[in-house]
Amino acid sequence: MKTGCKAALGVLAGTAGYFLVTAGAYLPFVAQDARKQFDDDCEYLLILGGDILGEDTPSPQLQARMERAAAYLKAHPQTVAVPCGGNFRPAQRVSEAEVIARYLIAQGIDPARLLPEDRSTTTYENFQYSLPLIRQHSGKEPSALRIGFLTSSYHMHRAACIAARRGLPRPLRVTAPTPGAAWKRYVREYFVAYELLYHW
Repeated sequence: MKTGCKAALGVLAGTAGYFLVTAGAYLPFVAQDARKQFDDDCEYLLILGGDILGEDTPSPQLQARMERAAAYLKAHPQTVAVPCGGNFRPAQRVSEAEVIARYLIAQGIDPARLLPEDRSTTTYENFQYSLPLIRQHSGKEPSALRIGFLTSSYHMHRAACIAARRGLPRPLRVTAPTPGAAWKRYVREYFVAYELLYHW
């Protein structure tokens, strides 16, 4: 019995040590980018989607992104926006991209400036499906354009890493505020960082 307890404690200690080391290596980069206020000048701007509550209600996180996007697009009238996000939750009836597009149009943004991407279910897919839309719309390769993305501050680091792996080695960035307790989002970022390894 004592041997079994010691073994279990050893496993727990090893697991805790693993989490402490890996979190200590990764989260400082997340926090560093979250503290910066990016406001780059983009020709094309991906607006990364967020949670939808019920059928079509944006979560506080998505609402903050949409408000920042509307302000940015008004200040940068030449920028073309790519609202991102699909329709993949059981109660959801409208894609994240459509919720974002509806909001921007209601705020006075010309629909001709919007290229909705309504297939994605992850950050990786946001870039995977958006870049071909931009290539088709512009007639140019993404590497020849000033392409950026807008997301919440806590999500900035992981999204930039994913963008680089999708062919944007130096993506431009625009920061939206993180509503609520940011530390909870940092914890989440640690546990979803597997997306970086999965798509290595």
